[in-house]
Amino acid sequence: MQDAFLLRLQVLLSTIIKVKHNLIVKLPFSFLYLSFVKRILFILIFIIASQIASAQFFDKQQYWKKYRHELIGGVGLANYLGELGGGAGEGKPWLLDVEFSQFRPCYSLSYRFNIAHRSALRVGGFYGKVKGSDALSGDDTRSYRNLSFESKIIEGSFMYDFFIIRAKPGHVYNIKGVQGKRGFPVEVIAYGGAALFYFNPKADGTALLPLRTEGQGLEGGPAPYAPFSISFPAGVQLNYTYRMWLKFGIDINYRYTLTDYLDDASTKYYDNSKLAQEVGPLSAQFADRTSGANPSWSAAGAPRGNPKNNDHFFSFSAIVSYNFGNLVSKKTKRPTGKHSFKKKSRKAKF
Repeated sequence: MQDAFLLRLQVLLSTIIKVKHNLIVKLPFSFLYLSFVKRILFILIFIIASQIASAQFFDKQQYWKKYRHELIGGVGLANYLGELGGGAGEGKPWLLDVEFSQFRPCYSLSYRFNIAHRSALRVGGFYGKVKGSDALSGDDTRSYRNLSFESKIIEGSFMYDFFIIRAKPGHVYNIKGVQGKRGFPVEVIAYGGAALFYFNPKADGTALLPLRTEGQGLEGGPAPYAPFSISFPAGVQLNYTYRMWLKFGIDINYRYTLTDYLDDASTKYYDNSKLAQEVGPLSAQFADRTSGANPSWSAAGAPRGNPKNNDHFFSFSAIVSYNFGNLVSKKTKRPTGKHSFKKKSRKAKF
């Protein structure tokens, strides 16, 4: 039965004929009697085959080479997932624990170099702010801890972009009623890569890293952390091609980081009296901001964070892409040399 179905699919796919860059598909009557699951499978295979055939045509025509260079700017909102703050109630897994009031503006600028019809490399920069506050949480433990932070993030990244669906060129303005091949304006891009970013957590305008609030570098405390870390961004872009050189879209970017100190909270409370003695009273003040109603909750060795999970941040942006490939491409030389209008004119004789 399975072999018969596969044979039927081969026959169906073999009926796809390309005529003037259009696909004409002949579906046999037996298609109507396939089971629901087999119909879905066939549709998926047909879509993939159509995309591959179309991609081969546009790759053969090398249209993408005319649009190698793109400059992409974005404006949006950023947030973080970590120890501090979070949504109402007890801690929830992953994005369910986001506090929506803590979204802050972010900006991005990147350059994309298309290396093939479906592949591109991209370098970019990102600037934004993230923040969190236990005071906004409805969880008793986090509210009692009463920590807060805000940090600027400056990031440089290197990405690989894969075009799941790529916009296709058509007649110049895509005007209804105009003869010629219409373009396909939608573009879907999945991407991933690596980035280096700078962060500097502060509370009430005071930088927390120098205060060593968890006893970093002191006897019995964790190692000091650096204000730089590596992240692994991954996301998706959805674009609408207004012109082949101008696109509008959205970008969703999630970063998994290698630091748990984006919010300056990771491990355990350190002895507050030792902090005051070794670092200073300001360190003790920002290390323990509880009311003191439950002293054991903030005693030396009590959990202040969760070192098992690193901090993450993410962004949602509206983007504009400008393609300047034609500005840097070599101009085509005419085989016949200069045009006749550049030749010296002759005066008419009467």
